[in-house]
Amino acid sequence: MFDKINALKKIAFKALLLVIPLYVLWFLYIRYMPIYYNRPNELHWFFIKKSLEKEYRIPETDILFLGESRVNAGIDFTEIEGSYSFAAGGATPVEMYYILKKYSENYPLPDTVFMSISPRFLSETYAFFPYAVAQKLINQSDFKDIISHSNKHDTILGKNPELKFFLYQLNYFEYYQSNVLYNYVFKGYKSNTRLIDYMILNKGASLHPGLKDSCSELNYETNYLSFKPAPLLTAYFEKILIFCKRNDIFLIFDFMPFNESSFNVMNKNFISEYKTYINAFARQYPELIISDTLYCYPDIFFGDESHLNAKGKEKFTEYLNLKYFN
Repeated sequence: MFDKINALKKIAFKALLLVIPLYVLWFLYIRYMPIYYNRPNELHWFFIKKSLEKEYRIPETDILFLGESRVNAGIDFTEIEGSYSFAAGGATPVEMYYILKKYSENYPLPDTVFMSISPRFLSETYAFFPYAVAQKLINQSDFKDIISHSNKHDTILGKNPELKFFLYQLNYFEYYQSNVLYNYVFKGYKSNTRLIDYMILNKGASLHPGLKDSCSELNYETNYLSFKPAPLLTAYFEKILIFCKRNDIFLIFDFMPFNESSFNVMNKNFISEYKTYINAFARQYPELIISDTLYCYPDIFFGDESHLNAKGKEKFTEYLNLKYFN
């Protein structure tokens, strides 16, 4: 009996000696070789982090854009003088606040911040863990601050967020394996370096592939019967407004258009509650431009149910230049 136990202990010890070096190699690979394994969405978040750290130099910027994928896909920043974009897929006010904060620590403050957040990302998260935390944009200090703003009834970050954050810091295998398999460990380097070059040329904007010439499909917000903003996201939305006010940054909050098919079936109660929510901030911060307007473009300007195509991007960029920047 004791011989069997000792034999099992020896096997376990040998297995541990094998597993520990393999995990160390995995940890170092995930930490230091993200250009090799990341998919395009993840690479965009990596690019943002490294840009904020000055690895990819940001040009002199007067107008900083914050938002999620609708902003990234729907605006041609090369046509807006002095602009640069940190809009990235799935971003909520939480990620936007820390992007703005980290930008201010390494670059001169912009004159203007343009921010657009779809109602969806005032209600739920999408990019926080798999993109922002995975790419180490949100660090331990940031996370402690986020948790301090989250009350015990706020489930926006899911169950056991502290444990999940800790596992991301350890580069836990499960959280990265799909990206690694997608790029066959090392084969993503060429395509990712080309994408980085594209983002540099396009002032922070990433490609949004697969957009069609027209789309009449219904967007995510058509699923909502009412507008229920998350307390944590509301807290960080206001933190951005306060940051801009304290630092004499002119903030513009405006809406990215819905496609017409979605807008026509939107729940009226949802629209009314969203407008009430935004108007409360507009009254509290009259020195900032905070628009509660919801509107649409014809479906022909959309490449999918949520994102403007090339025609829509041209139209919306022209609108921004005429309304705010010329």
